[in-house]
Amino acid sequence: MTNSIMPANPFRRFTATVIDLILTPLVGLPVMLVTGLLESAEAYSSMSTIGIRALTIGVIAYLVLNGWLLHTRGQTVGKATLGLVIVDNTTGEKAPLWKLLLLRMWFLPLLFLLALVPYAIIPIIDQAMIFTPSRRCLHDRLCGTSVINKNLMVQL
Repeated sequence: MTNSIMPANPFRRFTATVIDLILTPLVGLPVMLVTGLLESAEAYSSMSTIGIRALTIGVIAYLVLNGWLLHTRGQTVGKATLGLVIVDNTTGEKAPLWKLLLLRMWFLPLLFLLALVPYAIIPIIDQAMIFTPSRRCLHDRLCGTSVINKNLMVQL
């Protein structure tokens, strides 16, 4: 991480995540209804089916809700609401869309799998890392990004 990047306050970042966690299922339910992912109770009889469906719905809802903002501004709805932006650590500029979609975005839908105990440790570790000195989640570390206050950016 370069010295010019000042990480966002972890509590603001956590609040942005909570906003995204609330909004994503609100978008996910209509997606489930339109695509037929919400079928009969029999479809949810196996835990593996629930996990796959939850992850699929989470990813689709996340993209529907945040895709344009991530593409144009490097923000999710929660981050935009709190004036935060995702930047590349090497350049300090808006992170490339491929990094946001291929590496970072998988962690929010994983939070919805918390009810499935074997998967619960991944999002807990991921989110807890915002309270480390670097204030970077596991997914930030994997794709070389940081979340900063947008008003601290020189230019996007």
